[in-house]
Amino acid sequence: MISASGKYLLLPIAGQLRMFPPSGKLQILGLYRDEQLLEELELNLSVSPRAWGVLYLEPYAGQELELRLEGGDESLLDLLEVADEPKDADTLYREPERPLAHITPARGFMNDPNGLFYYKGEYHYFAQLNPYGFVPGNTHWMHMVSRDLAHWRELPYALLPDETGRMYSGGGIVDENNTSGLGKDGEPPIFLFYTAAGSKTHWSKGRPFEIAAAVSTDGGRTFEKLPENPLVPNILFMNRDPKVVWEPEGENWVMSIFLDNDRYMFLYSKDLIHWDQGDVWEIRGAAECPDLFCLPLDGDETKKKWVLWGSTDCYLVGHFAGRRFVPEGPAVEGCTKKLHSAYSVSAWSPGGYAAQTFTGLPGGRVVQVSWIRTWTSRGPFSSCASVPSELRLVSTAEGPRVFFWPVEEVENLYQDGFSFENRGLEEFERIPRQALGEAMDMTFRLTVKPDQPIAFSVRGVLIVYDPRLGRLMLPSGAYDVGPVGDTLELRIITDRMSMEFFVNGGQFQISLATVLDPAQTGITPVYLEPGIGVDFEVHRLGGIWET
Repeated sequence: MISASGKYLLLPIAGQLRMFPPSGKLQILGLYRDEQLLEELELNLSVSPRAWGVLYLEPYAGQELELRLEGGDESLLDLLEVADEPKDADTLYREPERPLAHITPARGFMNDPNGLFYYKGEYHYFAQLNPYGFVPGNTHWMHMVSRDLAHWRELPYALLPDETGRMYSGGGIVDENNTSGLGKDGEPPIFLFYTAAGSKTHWSKGRPFEIAAAVSTDGGRTFEKLPENPLVPNILFMNRDPKVVWEPEGENWVMSIFLDNDRYMFLYSKDLIHWDQGDVWEIRGAAECPDLFCLPLDGDETKKKWVLWGSTDCYLVGHFAGRRFVPEGPAVEGCTKKLHSAYSVSAWSPGGYAAQTFTGLPGGRVVQVSWIRTWTSRGPFSSCASVPSELRLVSTAEGPRVFFWPVEEVENLYQDGFSFENRGLEEFERIPRQALGEAMDMTFRLTVKPDQPIAFSVRGVLIVYDPRLGRLMLPSGAYDVGPVGDTLELRIITDRMSMEFFVNGGQFQISLATVLDPAQTGITPVYLEPGIGVDFEVHRLGGIWET
């Protein structure tokens, strides 16, 4: 028995890099009150932990609780501690492994972005989180808030697993006009739509995958699961990942969900509670985690198009005709599908996996964040999110295409900088040391000669552009980047466990998921013709954390 007399229950968590724990190592910890199961955790307790997980006890303040451990030595329960401060309070967010300029969880394994929305000056970011391990499992929703899209503060978990299953991916929306009737005290209800992933835990054994929702009436600080759940009963196999938006012309709430293989379904509602099944579409090369957003073509507000996005980064462009989506062309293959060869298995490039856009942004902005799948062997966390990118829909010879560019708010992280224009290779040797670091935002504009490759390294990573093939070569492979003319503009944002590349205004974007050498922060020409002119700008990036 324990008394919930402190803020946290601290759990010593073993390190783990395998996708699933070794046979016989999985332990199930149950938290009970009067024989009622409150929380169930799958974990690996250790006398030599990699990190100390945090279970929030404040919802049970002052109560007597019982802990039961299955599959492990019950003496391990003696290692658990009730406390008012985490074990890592003095080092949290300042660990040498933690990225400076990218979202990471305080502790545990983070993956898909979820439920992104904007309300009353705050950006709300959620993500899939295993607080008690370093691989997928125990799926909670992590919650962070920001006032400027650059600096972030982590809040307690927004959604916890229950008897319906793990809390798999979904979307968030502010019901500004209270179409659901669930508003309270002048506050519009804020919905988090999630996948109740049944049968993924002992607690939910025998349950199917269903679509459910939780609602906040306190501005997005706390969420209560609806008694009407599931809002969408199981349709097919592991249908999941609801993304909900308002479609103003048809005056419908539209939900897009993943069905199976490369198929997605639309559902429609007037009140966010009752949903009607609609059309089904295929996006070849995609799977899971749909995103749905509206963009003006070439900035023309009279030519708005809807984009149905599937992971990794393939999408359909079209419009809605009442309760039906009408594609205006075949599915577009994303940047990650422009891979021609791969020559490294240690640094791979998932691009914008499970990418999601914020709903409700002022001025019609569309900002997207994705999961960068870097696995780490040290520190209290694993993996990170991308830098937020602003999206545009641009007419090209192949048809409308989504372009990506880091949000201007990245500049809020700028510290020391350096730049030069139309100089030669020797200028790279003159970059002041204080402008370089583990986290940098840099832009190269390089003269392109038809038969001359360009090669240089950033933080020890070789980058090659071959104008004869129109390909950018990275440790993860060679990619078609489209025509660049006589100038290659390459923006690179690098951090401790990622590099993000944006080519010629964002027509091509890709992420490199790899842990970089902290001792290598320089930029080195490898093969540049002496006559090539270079414009260059670099800014060292500061940290994002507000505690």
